[in-house]
Amino acid sequence: MRNPNILIVDDNGDTQAQLRGVLSKEGYEIDAAANGQAALGVVTRQVPDLVMSDINMPELDGLSLLEELRSRGYDMPVILMTAYGSLKTAVDGIRAGAFDYISKPFILNDVRLVVRRALEDTQLSRENQQLREQLRNRYRSDNLIGSSPAVVSVYKSIARVAQTESTVLLEGESGTGKELIARAIHTNSTRSSAPFVTVDGGALTETLLESELFGHERGAFTGAVGVKKGLLEKAHLGTCFLDEVADLSPALQGKLLRIIQEREFRRVGSTTTMTVDVRIIAASKKNLSSLVQAGTFREDLYYRLNVVTIHIPPLRERMEDVPLLAQHFVQRYGGSKPKPVTGISAEAMNVLTRYWWPGNVRELEHAIEQAVAFTPHPIIFPEDLPQVVQAAPVQAVAQARGWVTLAELEREHILRVLKHHQDLGRSAAILGIHRKTLLRKLRQFGLVDGPRTTYLHPDILSALSPTDSSMNPNPQESTHCHS
Repeated sequence: MRNPNILIVDDNGDTQAQLRGVLSKEGYEIDAAANGQAALGVVTRQVPDLVMSDINMPELDGLSLLEELRSRGYDMPVILMTAYGSLKTAVDGIRAGAFDYISKPFILNDVRLVVRRALEDTQLSRENQQLREQLRNRYRSDNLIGSSPAVVSVYKSIARVAQTESTVLLEGESGTGKELIARAIHTNSTRSSAPFVTVDGGALTETLLESELFGHERGAFTGAVGVKKGLLEKAHLGTCFLDEVADLSPALQGKLLRIIQEREFRRVGSTTTMTVDVRIIAASKKNLSSLVQAGTFREDLYYRLNVVTIHIPPLRERMEDVPLLAQHFVQRYGGSKPKPVTGISAEAMNVLTRYWWPGNVRELEHAIEQAVAFTPHPIIFPEDLPQVVQAAPVQAVAQARGWVTLAELEREHILRVLKHHQDLGRSAAILGIHRKTLLRKLRQFGLVDGPRTTYLHPDILSALSPTDSSMNPNPQESTHCHS
């Protein structure tokens, strides 16, 4: 991989020499030009990765050079340099499309940092451009797998709302595919050729999230050495998918409301109001209506987000889609092995369709990916699946008994794992809890009776070992089981 090439444009030979010396030590290849006109000639012969241009030069100044580069279709970042430190000049440069500006005399660490940021930003932009077509193919609507009535209803909603400009609220549990639905709406809308950006409202602190969303000005806070565009700006004319909107702070809720109502915002540290044309698709695994009633989510924002709501069903409510989804994921991951995995055995599919899938489609995808990695065969067998899937056909219990409480599901799940493995330590490991926690839960669910037990459920008895003295200090006293 070649080193990045930087073109320095300045009519001062000493400035050229100083920058060449500093940046060459960083491993960059350097070209130089004495004015804007000469710089255009250099660019024609070899397009640089970055241009650093003085603003005040004869023949063609820095701003004019920037405009000419853009008019000719060059999109490399441009850093402007000025000895006058004029705020207006810097603002004009940023508005014209400059990445940043630096003042003379230089602070060398600032020069290194701004150059590094500019090149990293360009690299990310190029990678995103290369991936855009791949993402478009991966997330086109025919990759939404399923034929159950519940998911067909979602398809219809996508088709209808994609042709509008309405704000959309997606409600569904974690792992149900909310981002997939958002991308499908964007891809099938009139904004499909513009950016789609994703913001996770629950993954960042309030300060970082505000900077990510709205961007910041140079000096807005410690470490803000340059102007940064926020994701909302980058999504201009496109779509912004805001995941976990319920986790936004009250202050950010107010700013989001302003975006939706007025299409206006301010970067962090700025007094200038900017406008943006962006469609908001919000998502939440929490019930926003309940949060409004509890006073933790703004009612006016809720109604702005709730123009069109799409409820995404959990996988347990569309179990007939499991075979289609499972085979889809086999096709996605199966070809990565020297001996491709092409299918799923009937026995393994039976296991998949009996499991409850609390992690929804995401959990199913991970289960198939793991099975593909583990199986030595061209098809997946039950033993290739994760242990928790093999041992816990909770869905069958739910169907047989109708709706049950979470406590009942947990009790049945623990019993089935114990019955299958007949080992307390092994069962605790599969359940992801400590052995002592499992013993406590057994008492809690009435599967054993007291510290010196007079009752043991048969499945518990078979799992206990002589070392479980806290549960069974006297085996002869505690093997009497009531039916």
